[in-house]
Amino acid sequence: MAQVKMKNVVKQFSEKLVLDNINIDIADKELVVFVGPSGCGKSTAMRCVAGLEEVTSGMVYIDDDVVNTVPAKDRDIAMVFQNYALYPHMNVRDNIAFGLKARKILVDKDDPKAVPRKLRPEEIEDKVQRAANILKIPDLLERKPKELSGGQQQRVAMGRAIVREPKVFLMDEPLSNLDAKLRAHMRTELKRLQIELGVTTIYVTHDQAEAMTLGDRIACMNEGIFQQIGTPEEVYDKPVNKFVAGFIGSPAMNFLEGKLDGDKFVTPAFSLNLPESMAVKVVKNATNPSEIILGVRPEDIEDREFALNPSTANTVSVEVMVRENYGSDIFLAVSVDSIEFNARVNTGTKARIGDQIELAFDMSRVHIFDGKSEKNLTI
Repeated sequence: MAQVKMKNVVKQFSEKLVLDNINIDIADKELVVFVGPSGCGKSTAMRCVAGLEEVTSGMVYIDDDVVNTVPAKDRDIAMVFQNYALYPHMNVRDNIAFGLKARKILVDKDDPKAVPRKLRPEEIEDKVQRAANILKIPDLLERKPKELSGGQQQRVAMGRAIVREPKVFLMDEPLSNLDAKLRAHMRTELKRLQIELGVTTIYVTHDQAEAMTLGDRIACMNEGIFQQIGTPEEVYDKPVNKFVAGFIGSPAMNFLEGKLDGDKFVTPAFSLNLPESMAVKVVKNATNPSEIILGVRPEDIEDREFALNPSTANTVSVEVMVRENYGSDIFLAVSVDSIEFNARVNTGTKARIGDQIELAFDMSRVHIFDGKSEKNLTI
């Protein structure tokens, strides 16, 4: 298969800088997800790997070969797009086989005199059947795209990529047109398929749930820069800055502005005791300890009455503004004075809208961000 590398890649459209000196190494058989908000440059980065966009400067490698000037058709990659791009007048078999009919292969790659030849019809049919079996759609080969569900069309688009047996898969938000239940199912299928085929894959999405569940690693992007590249666990538990912390995780991390007073995080409405080691790091690394931001995920705030290990030192009295029951969890939107945040609490909670309750903070799980640079001061 293949390794993919982007080294000091810059992409500029007229005066707009879209990719700002990005670097990433993607290992053979690895699935890396480019994730970020709309317009951050993630699709452009993938298109530079594909050869659909020419880099302004920097190098793109597939294996050890620089491919900056190699046409897209010669890079041995296969793409799956958001809209699937199936030919409506062709059946599934012909859609999957379309790219193979004009393709030439080397029968003996070790023979320096070997001449590329076109695939024979029986070879094409064999590859189509194999892809259909992998994707569990052998009974759909005679149907037209309009006769297929969204999930089936997505499988056909995948089949068209699989039969090419490329070095690299590039997937640009391929699940965004599916409903929530089917999208969750297809995430599982895509991961299974990628592991089974062992193809190096770049997957682009704005959905952080897809990134967390699919990626061997996540490349979190904002404003044309990879803010953090790491495993889902690393990006979730040790976000390098406020942007990554807020983008990864659902519901999003709470951010509370305040200052450091000794080993206490102080807001106008309440204070929380920081672990001593955390307070030392803040003093050492903060631009100004009087301008810091505490980040805490909703699942690290509990209804003290029903908490398994309630804290007595770090509780805050709040008013419940909104209660959302998700079956396995209860989400509370709460306020204290003018400060609002969210908590994900035990289903045993009796809290209702308008109630005054005590919430306990797990201070071993919080993060402190610099008020100016927004860097994480505690990792």
